[in-house]
Amino acid sequence: MKRLRAHAPFLIVLVVAGIMRLYLWKRTGVDLWGDMLRYNAMAWNLLQHGYLGYASGPDAFVTPLYPMFIAFLYKLSMILHGGSVTSIRMVHQVYLAQQVLSLFMLVLIYMLGTLLRSKWVGFWAALLSVIYLPNGFIGLMLLTEALFMPLLIATFVAFIYAQKSQKAWAYAVSGILLGLTTLVRPTVLPLIALFVLLDLWQRFTDSGTRTPMHGTVRAFSLKDPAFWRSNTLMIAGLVITMLPWWIRNEIDFHHLILLSTESGNPLLAGADPYFQVSINQLIQASRALHESQETFAIHYMLQGFAHHFWLFAGWYIFGKLPYLFWTPWVYAYIKTFVLYHRVVVIVGAIAMIATLARPYARVISWSALFLLGVQMVFLPITRYGYPIIVLWSVLIPVVAECMWSRLKAKRGVRL
Repeated sequence: MKRLRAHAPFLIVLVVAGIMRLYLWKRTGVDLWGDMLRYNAMAWNLLQHGYLGYASGPDAFVTPLYPMFIAFLYKLSMILHGGSVTSIRMVHQVYLAQQVLSLFMLVLIYMLGTLLRSKWVGFWAALLSVIYLPNGFIGLMLLTEALFMPLLIATFVAFIYAQKSQKAWAYAVSGILLGLTTLVRPTVLPLIALFVLLDLWQRFTDSGTRTPMHGTVRAFSLKDPAFWRSNTLMIAGLVITMLPWWIRNEIDFHHLILLSTESGNPLLAGADPYFQVSINQLIQASRALHESQETFAIHYMLQGFAHHFWLFAGWYIFGKLPYLFWTPWVYAYIKTFVLYHRVVVIVGAIAMIATLARPYARVISWSALFLLGVQMVFLPITRYGYPIIVLWSVLIPVVAECMWSRLKAKRGVRL
């Protein structure tokens, strides 16, 4: 009971969020468009024809975990209803499962804030996440964010716990979770290299200091077998998780497809500064030259930097930021929420920069900075900025509590 009371403020937030998200689910119908149609088709092809692909045969256009997740929920729905259930109702039941998953993400955000600083940081991070309305709406669409965000937060929880506890199994779990997250959205794969570097940095930071978990930590050197063992297990966890996807692609397509084949389209869609040339014209130009969209996008960028350097440099360094962040992904018609969103964006970006050197919190800030860098290469739309804003919502209370602690310490000295 004492443990339960210690988490009572968060549990109240969780219950309120659960009621709100159940209400949203009851009030939301099923309307599929854009990428949702592709994921729905892939799930049905997997169930009815036994292959993973959007059209008449297998493909590797997207990584497999989210379509497989939907197919599993469709199959479960058919079993529970004895096969007599409409496709619309099955999609609506997927929405219910995703809303439950969004509550699990809230628990993970609370755990992450608690690991980084304290239960109160976890509480405020969770509260900010509840107030940030897209977190309650991602479950009501057939889009990868519904699975990607819980897995991404779980990866950070596991990795930061691994750093704090120095338990080898926790590093392995971090790698497995990062592999699962990559199988939902492939842009996070390079985080494995970032994690190794951040772990190295953390070990040098802890060297010769006292920690709550271990007392005085002995001096660290690059020859330390614990560092190599832990990070080898983390990389092995990632590789083992990705291996079935690589084997499947080798068997079906007779060459290694490391992630997916879809990157060319968003790369090309984000290649022209401020969308002066439409994506359809760019696609037609790539076809006229008999080049893939990815190859044509790279050539287009290189030519742009060669002949219009400042225009393209501005586009890739700063120009995409308003498209990613200034308007929220959903609920843009609520003026109060738009204002709240913009405050979170500005304060969150400051919090990210302020924590780049802070132990443990820098895992989140550097990862957010990396994800931002990735999105600056591709098509800038508000949906792609959403995961970064969620991470900023965790960093804001971390910085706030650090500032409050320093203020109290200064007041104590004066007294």
